[in-house]
Amino acid sequence: MARVQLSIDDMATHLTLRTILESEGHQVVASDPDVVIAGAPEQAVAAARTHPALVLATAGAIRSAVQAMREGVFGYIFVPLQPGEPGIMVQRALQQPSSPIPTQLMSLAEVERMYIQHVLRQCNFNRTKAASVLGVGRNTLWRKLKQF
Repeated sequence: MARVQLSIDDMATHLTLRTILESEGHQVVASDPDVVIAGAPEQAVAAARTHPALVLATAGAIRSAVQAMREGVFGYIFVPLQPGEPGIMVQRALQQPSSPIPTQLMSLAEVERMYIQHVLRQCNFNRTKAASVLGVGRNTLWRKLKQF
C-alpha cells in the first residue's frame, strides 16, 4: 500500500485519520511519502510541488479546497472523516501521473496530445473548462480532440 505523510495540526483528526489509513493497510510516515495529506490548503499546495497531495475540507472550506486543486492539489477528503474515503483518495492520488510532461523525447504534437488529455482529466472531462484552462476556444479544443 502507500506511504502517507500527515501534515495535520489537529491531533484528534490526525489520530483518527492515522487509524483509518493504517486499518486499510497504508503506512503513515514522517518523511519520504508517496502521498501527503494536509490539514490546510496552503500546506497541501506546498506539498503538491513534490508529491501527490490531498487536503482535508469541511463543508465551509470546499471553495478553498477547490482553489488548492486548481493550484496542483489532487483532491480533498471531506471532514467529518468517513471510513474508506481516505484510502480511496490515497489510491486515486497514487494513480495520477506525476507530471503531464514526459521525460523521454517526443514530438511536439504528442506532448500537446498528452497535455490536453491531462487537462481534461483534471477538469473532469468538462471541455468548456478545459478549453479555458488551455487558453483556447471550445471549437479549437474540439478540433484538436478530433485530430487525435
